[in-house]
Amino acid sequence: MKVLKAKILHPRKQILKINDLTYNKHYTKYDVKLNQGVDKIKDIMDIPVEVFKHKISETPRKGVGDKPYTEKLYSVHKGSQRVTRAVQLGYTHIEAIVYE
Repeated sequence: MKVLKAKILHPRKQILKINDLTYNKHYTKYDVKLNQGVDKIKDIMDIPVEVFKHKISETPRKGVGDKPYTEKLYSVHKGSQRVTRAVQLGYTHIEAIVYE
């Protein structure tokens, strides 16, 4: 388990698996340069990402082309670039502030 930690302490901060997050993959898909200092992250972030926690439906859902849709428990509200950077650096977990 390799965790990208944040400097800021927060009562709702938790360590989450990056694979459990839904986040904007635009930066990876289109090879967009990360900005706002995110490209300089090596081993610690200034602030944790912010995520919303969802309730996963018990009913199986279908997506585009009638393919089974897998819901994720968390979605990133602020910090998709930081998640993308964590993946680039080989991190498996990231610190996040979780909102219910």
